[in-house]
Amino acid sequence: MKRSYTQSLALLLTALGGSVHAANLVEVANAAWSYDGTWRAARMTWNADQQLLVQGRAALFPNVSASYGRYDNEQEIEDLRLEQNYGSEVSTFTLTQPLFRVDAWYGYKEAKSSTDIAQANFEQARQDFVLRVAQGYFGVLRAWDNWVSAKAEEKAIGRQLEQTQERFDVGLVPATDVEEAQATYDLTQVNLIVARQQYEIARDQLETLTGQQWETLSELQDDLPMDGPQPSAMNEWIDKAQSENPGVRAALYNTQLTENTAKRQLGTMMPQVQLVAQYQHSHLDPDDNTATTGGGAGSGGWLYDTQNRQIGIEVSMPLFQGGGLNSRRKEAYLRADAADFQYDQAVRDIIQQTRSAYRTVEADALRIKAREQAIRSTRSALDATQSGYEVGTRNVVDVLNAQRALFAAERDYANARYDYIIDSLTLKSTTGDLQQGDLAAVNQWLSPSETLNLYQPDLEGKSEEMMEENAANNE
Repeated sequence: MKRSYTQSLALLLTALGGSVHAANLVEVANAAWSYDGTWRAARMTWNADQQLLVQGRAALFPNVSASYGRYDNEQEIEDLRLEQNYGSEVSTFTLTQPLFRVDAWYGYKEAKSSTDIAQANFEQARQDFVLRVAQGYFGVLRAWDNWVSAKAEEKAIGRQLEQTQERFDVGLVPATDVEEAQATYDLTQVNLIVARQQYEIARDQLETLTGQQWETLSELQDDLPMDGPQPSAMNEWIDKAQSENPGVRAALYNTQLTENTAKRQLGTMMPQVQLVAQYQHSHLDPDDNTATTGGGAGSGGWLYDTQNRQIGIEVSMPLFQGGGLNSRRKEAYLRADAADFQYDQAVRDIIQQTRSAYRTVEADALRIKAREQAIRSTRSALDATQSGYEVGTRNVVDVLNAQRALFAAERDYANARYDYIIDSLTLKSTTGDLQQGDLAAVNQWLSPSETLNLYQPDLEGKSEEMMEENAANNE
């Protein structure tokens, strides 16, 4: 049943991937599933940790061992002036079955708690993988939008510089206006370089995550249902996080682990009872030249073959080991107390993280609406400033500032949308409820027609489109 998490995600990604020409979020996740080293290591670690339970249970089951030895022996009995040279072979088979082993029982429970911790850690790794894929995919789209905005700003400021230069040439504005426009234009070129670098870095990071080069990606749709956390009650998120968050569950299982460790250490000080059965076969091969006296079976009275069978109960108990036994017991109980405090702190931390994540998503939804209004306001402000500049009531610096404010508002709006997506997934991860279906749900927010060519992006066309949209909205 534990494998169903990985298998179900792989099947879902395979079923949904490849439905459109441009790569979408599900296809990217499908590629990362089999390539991302962090995720693959988490899966292998989880598989390895499943063996801890087998190892812990082994101490409760029968233990069978076998040994074989071949020896050359030389014996001298001085009083009898007897020398004996012979070879010997000894085969031994031993079976032991614990009957009363407190330490073994709690060792088994330790292993079970370790497996539970491994399961919780694997759940956290799976959620981290989902977040990593979303961050990689939308990181490229975010960087692209910022690059387009930077290019459009550079073009708008460049055109303003040309107009200012023309007005200066006919004596309508002073030289300081040209210098102000030139300085602002130079800054936009710097921002354009930085935006391109960030885009290329984001594209490289996505390729590192998935292990392949993507030609095109689907972009976000314009209208999306970004209305805030659902359910809307914060307490519901907090209650679920306290019980289902993988980190909290791992801390809880760790308290159980340390308690069992303490009991196991106490058990090592108690009597241990086990059933023992042994069969031993010995074969002697005396040298023919050996000087012997007496008679018996074989030369020299030696029994060439002996068989020994025994079965019984063994009881053992450590009495004193220099104080080490009691010291280890005290250490284990102190660590159990520490684990209790760590669990309490983990609960407090996840409550705070959930509150922060909830309020962040709530604020993101409000910010998106506020950013939309800010775009409309800055467009109106730019239009009014340009009109004032034409009649001489405003200067070029006011126009440049208004233009930059508009592009900043558009970038902030685009970033707010991406923040909402990532923060919403982060909020779900605090409750341990970030599932593979969430990627498929977000995938529905991608446009079936708007695509980004990663290596030949239409920067000129997109930036012109943004400028035309701004101009149309100002009319």
